[in-house]
Amino acid sequence: MNLLIIKLGGSAITNKNRKFSVRKKILKQIASELSSIEEKFVLVHGGGSFGHPIASEYELSSGYHEEEQLMGFSKTRKAMEELNYKVVKSLLDEGLPAISIQTSAFTIVKNDEIVSMNLEILRKLLEMGLIPVLYGDAVPDIEKGMTILSGDQLVAYLAQKLGASKVILGADTEGVFTGDPKTDDDAELIPKITPETWKNIAPLINFSTEKDVTGGMKNKVEVLVNLARKGIESKVINIIQAGNITKAIKSNKKVGTKITKE
Repeated sequence: MNLLIIKLGGSAITNKNRKFSVRKKILKQIASELSSIEEKFVLVHGGGSFGHPIASEYELSSGYHEEEQLMGFSKTRKAMEELNYKVVKSLLDEGLPAISIQTSAFTIVKNDEIVSMNLEILRKLLEMGLIPVLYGDAVPDIEKGMTILSGDQLVAYLAQKLGASKVILGADTEGVFTGDPKTDDDAELIPKITPETWKNIAPLINFSTEKDVTGGMKNKVEVLVNLARKGIESKVINIIQAGNITKAIKSNKKVGTKITKE
């Protein structure tokens, strides 16, 4: 099965400077592009202005250490369910048979790492022609009590376990840069990253937004570099730009940053 794992970055599909606000036109555009894809795919989305602010406020990624966090855990889950509803609805409106999957309901996490996931559920849905839509979320952790399981972790796990042919990570920038392109005019796009070149590139992109509880761009690329070591190619692209998803899937089209074994 030629399977794609596609990640919609929270910063691309939500207004990060306004809580609980989605970019409706962007979601519609993305859904329209996805409707033309012939390959089977699993969709994962981030938290953006829905999940990150609450998770940060209650310090959920540090594990359970006070009762007040229980309310934060519940609020984060509710916010992510609301965002997931909006993502799934945008796909349904374009005629795509998308189905919401509650990440924590079939995933076991220990010390921030996925221990196991009931993948038979996803395999069956894909076999039937459905599109599973998962998301980063507040999840129980059998060691820490609770934590944040990022969409990037989900992407890496699913790509390996389901044997994905390619990963597309959608962001709100043109790819991976030598600095933060939103604040640094001298930041340059890096067209290609390999495990060998990563050790020199990593120090250049050590930045993230204040409320990003999952580590920002550096952590995302680290995850993708590890996939490259296992032979799974990825591309980091700007999904706000119409047509980029289609270009990224066609290997002969140059777009964003390619992360590959060599």
